[in-house]
Amino acid sequence: MDPTTARDQLETIRTLMERAAIYRRALAPVMTAVGLIGTVAGLLAPLMIRDTARAFAFYWLAVGLLGASTAFVLMRRQAFAASEPFWTPPARRVASALLPALFAGTAVVGPLVNIHQEGAMIAVALPPLWLVLYGCAVHSAGFFMPRGIRLFGWGFVIAGLLSALSAANPHQIEPSIRMAHHVMTATFGGGHLAYGLYLRWTEKKPSA
Repeated sequence: MDPTTARDQLETIRTLMERAAIYRRALAPVMTAVGLIGTVAGLLAPLMIRDTARAFAFYWLAVGLLGASTAFVLMRRQAFAASEPFWTPPARRVASALLPALFAGTAVVGPLVNIHQEGAMIAVALPPLWLVLYGCAVHSAGFFMPRGIRLFGWGFVIAGLLSALSAANPHQIEPSIRMAHHVMTATFGGGHLAYGLYLRWTEKKPSA
């Protein structure tokens, strides 16, 4: 490895370790805001969109985009308030770790909903897939962040697998798009909201 590259990587790792507490504080409002967006969107979904797989898929993609945009704005505002640069090498590494799985979760929607635009099974199949991919993305980004974010990513992976097993259970109630909305509300909305509140509750207050 080139000495300059190695030195830059070591400097990035050291910076991330030194700023772990700062990242933890920054995550609290971001997670809370995204959780509120997901929860409210899930509660409003049955009233706002048609009961089809296509409507379900694009509605939740829009919710995810809104959540990501809100997180971006909040983190950018925090950086400016602290008089710190926003698009730093550590931030670029976090973004590059997130992108592959998030891109896959978005790109797979088109082929799936075109198979059967009206069918509930497609809508029921999407949340487990999204949750596993999102959990993998968060876990990958967690290498550059505090340890808790990796556990948070594992939580989504496990939730996705459990929801897939539940949907495949022959003794389960008939799958419906409303049930898929419930899964997204509880996991995407409730999961982020719970983690945000946990970060706020356990945040270490500065000593007087």
